Amino acid sequence: MTDKPRLIDADKLERFLEEEIGGLAAKRIEITIAAGLFDPDPPQQPDIKLWSKVKHKHHPSWGIGIFQEFSKKKDKALILWPDRKGMFGDRVIGYCQVEKLQKVEGEEV
Repeated sequence: MTDKPRLIDADKLERFLEEEIGGLAAKRIEITIAAGLFDPDPPQQPDIKLWSKVKHKHHPSWGIGIFQEFSKKKDKALILWPDRKGMFGDRVIGYCQVEKLQKVEGEEV
C-alpha cells in the first residue's frame, strides 16, 4: 500500500452500490459519501506555523502576510496582511486557501 490516497469516482461507486448491492447498507454508504466523509484531506502545508511569514501565489502585491490559524477544515488559513490597508486605513486580516500560500523565509514584515 502506498502513502498516496486512492482517489475514486464517487458517482461510479454510488451507481455500483445501487445496481449491485441495493438495500439499506447501500443507501447508508451513499449518504455517507454525500456528507463528504470519504473526501480526500485538503492540501496542507505543515511547515506553516503560528507567526510564519507567507506570500499569496496569485497576489504578490499583497506583500508578506503573517499566519494566525487554520480554519476548522484546515483548508484555509487566517492571514494578517500588514502591508494592505483596509477602508479605514487599518490592517487587513482574512482567510486564504492554503494551497495558494507560499511560506517565506528570512524576509522582514
